[in-house]
Amino acid sequence: MPAWSRFVLYAVFFSAVGCGSEFTKGPFEQIEDEAWQVVNEKEDGDDGIFVQATLRTFAYEIASAYARAEREELGQEQLEYRLKQIIHSYVDGTYPAEDGTDFNSLYLQYLVFVDPSFNPENPLQKQKFNTFRDQFIDRLMQKVYDPKYPMLRDHYDERWGLTLYNRLVFVVYLNGEEATDEPPIADIGERTFLVDQDGNRYKPSGTAGPYPYESDRPGSETLQKKAYYRVFFPNRKADMKTPIVDANTESLELHIEGLGSEAVRVLRWDFPLDYPEVEQRRLPSEAVIRARKEAERAERAKARQEAEGK
Repeated sequence: MPAWSRFVLYAVFFSAVGCGSEFTKGPFEQIEDEAWQVVNEKEDGDDGIFVQATLRTFAYEIASAYARAEREELGQEQLEYRLKQIIHSYVDGTYPAEDGTDFNSLYLQYLVFVDPSFNPENPLQKQKFNTFRDQFIDRLMQKVYDPKYPMLRDHYDERWGLTLYNRLVFVVYLNGEEATDEPPIADIGERTFLVDQDGNRYKPSGTAGPYPYESDRPGSETLQKKAYYRVFFPNRKADMKTPIVDANTESLELHIEGLGSEAVRVLRWDFPLDYPEVEQRRLPSEAVIRARKEAERAERAKARQEAEGK
């Protein structure tokens, strides 16, 4: 998991549990707040343990990327680069072969459908693959900005929408600051299950047991104040074909078993998700932002000179 991704997860967590903001939020930050309310669910246990989970849909990833770019005063070019990096991290991600989702790797799709003799060590063949991947990402970005549809929406194509590249992605945050003890959480991923509206239960899948990557494990053996972990669920039922969540799905639950004194903690999402509308889809260009900053610096310099001249 990239370091910047871990930073984002921690930033969202600490802002969500009540850290005050010392600045006025811009329009895209307000949209992120509204989108976060849509994808976030929480459960406050009687044992003092607070659990919160965010369904990291692609729509929410977009809203979050816009908010970060706005805070950092980045231009549209840098924003789109970051969005492409998010997509890139999934299409080039490592997938477990045993649950069938290794097929979601764009590398494997290229090998099966485009060039079965593809040799990544051959520079010319590698360049062809890079072009293929870039074109895929560009097509998806075009879908994001398609004026016929709302920018934040449930469905983009057969892979994106409620899922992130055909996976249901949850980031779970734990707060035990008011708990009477420190319950074990080293194996919390193995006690976290997805439950569909028909009562079917699914285990998370990853390259590090139940976790996507080793860095997604909780950082301690027991819950010491705050912790987080991430789990992926392939959007497939037992037949490996039928999606768990589709356009007709009405609800979904995340069950966490044996955390503290409660047998099961249940977090529920009702569908469809109702995202806020985004009227202005683009940030100012980098050139416009540079010109604005230069004008502000000139104005401040002028004000200082006038003050010193009095």
